[in-house]
Amino acid sequence: MNRGFSSNIGIFFLKQVARFPFPVLYFLSGLFFLIVYYVVGYRKKVVLENLKKSFPEKSEKELKSISRKFYKHLGDLMLEVIKLGKMKETDFRKRITVKNAESVNRFFEEGKSVVVLTMHYNNWEWASCFPLFIKHKILGVYKPLHNPQYDVFVYQNRQRMGAEMISNFQVLRRVIKANTEKEPVFIWLAGDQTPPFFHKFWLTFMNQETMFYPGPAAISRRFNYPVFFQKTVKKQRGVYEISFELLYENPQEFSETEIMKAYIRKMEATIREQPEYYLWSHKRWKNKRPADVPLKG
Repeated sequence: MNRGFSSNIGIFFLKQVARFPFPVLYFLSGLFFLIVYYVVGYRKKVVLENLKKSFPEKSEKELKSISRKFYKHLGDLMLEVIKLGKMKETDFRKRITVKNAESVNRFFEEGKSVVVLTMHYNNWEWASCFPLFIKHKILGVYKPLHNPQYDVFVYQNRQRMGAEMISNFQVLRRVIKANTEKEPVFIWLAGDQTPPFFHKFWLTFMNQETMFYPGPAAISRRFNYPVFFQKTVKKQRGVYEISFELLYENPQEFSETEIMKAYIRKMEATIREQPEYYLWSHKRWKNKRPADVPLKG
């Protein structure tokens, strides 16, 4: 069986699962947790290692408790991502509350674009519903998947509510176009992903030396777009509350390092409130800083 055919079969299966009502999905999430945590043990060593280094003050018992809660949430997240393909506007309005959309929308009224920094915490995929709440054109920056069939599947699901998905390789070109045409855009960036190793922008994040893309700060400074931090709180299964905090209204007055540090501090504060909702299974700290590359803070 070739890879393309098996991918199409997998996508067909996911589309059928997306038709299930939420109670059935959360039942499946419970099964997912039992299998992944107790049977398969998917990346348990990675999760615990990440937690130990991020929370050196916590006991082994506390870390294992966070780990179990993380895997339970991971099950919910996986099924919610699958459900995205069949969700309607009424579903999003029932399950997503945006507390202060007006703090972003006021810049639209002024004809200004904004940069919104978020992270892989809680359910970031449902942010594709922002066109229902935000007046700007939503530009969701993403990293393409290696599998082309799944990449198209995810790409189409993310755009269903009107967001425009932009590859991280094309974002600057698209932002320049919007700026030239005076189109106010909402540039949505999950800036906590691991960049290619040739990047040399290292900062301290969760007690560990961490490599970052400097792009979010560079874009905001180049065009002087206001910078926001997006916080997502899980109120209950499948119900999220989102708020935006303005970090810098005039980012050109600050350095890239200052902007990224402010973003990192907000991420850390959010993670420490409810650590089980961060993506601990990601090998975020697999790279080590070369001796000739400075740590910026």
